[in-house]
Amino acid sequence: MKQRHEWRDPIDITKELWELLLQEEDIITQQDVQLFELIYNCDGYEATASHLARLLNIPHHIRLNNQVGRLGKRIVKRLNISAPRQESGNGFNWWHVPFLGEARKDGYYWILRPELIEAIKDLKAKKNFSSSELKLPEEIDSEKSFYEGAKKQIYVNSYERNKDARDQCIRHYGTQCVICDFDFQKVYGEIGKGVIHVHHLKPLSDIGETYRVDPIEDLRPVCPNCHVIIHKKEPPYSIEEVMTMLDNGTKPY
Repeated sequence: MKQRHEWRDPIDITKELWELLLQEEDIITQQDVQLFELIYNCDGYEATASHLARLLNIPHHIRLNNQVGRLGKRIVKRLNISAPRQESGNGFNWWHVPFLGEARKDGYYWILRPELIEAIKDLKAKKNFSSSELKLPEEIDSEKSFYEGAKKQIYVNSYERNKDARDQCIRHYGTQCVICDFDFQKVYGEIGKGVIHVHHLKPLSDIGETYRVDPIEDLRPVCPNCHVIIHKKEPPYSIEEVMTMLDNGTKPY
């Protein structure tokens, strides 16, 4: 059998359906959106899994292969459509649901399907498509109420989180890091306006399913550097402990 070098099987997903799927986080997760956005920003809307793994600082591309396989299965189940079949055997090419493919000397390329590209373009024009930043488990951004719970898999195992709680925290404390006083807007200008992490003082893994977050009592704005240091151990360092570390060192600003 002649070895296959291109995978361009059609699939019954229109641009309009892709737009709907891209807004269903249970189907296309934030992790998947980030992957799509990376490929979208590559020349020709294409990249190898190995290249993407390096960009994402992932040790091996097999993790991305598994992620895309699970994504393909979710999409097919959601839309009740047929997945592209493998040439031999009874299996399916789940990765081929969102991507076309091409084998070259330097590897196997995933290529965004044209309908998916157009859907991303439209959503970007509406400012309704962005992977934003990968969130640490303590950051807040989800439902309207302030109840947190319902474990689910995103980039890390965490809890559903609340954008309103984050906004209330920032309105109260501002966007300057409470530990080191770093202010993104002062350093980077207008593009840094509103940029800050929000740290949950009580680890979410210790919280029950009906816990109600208090944005003023339970949350604090911290810069990404301080946030990383907070989570260098388990349980995390306290705000006060990290402030002491800074006092004992040389504060750069």
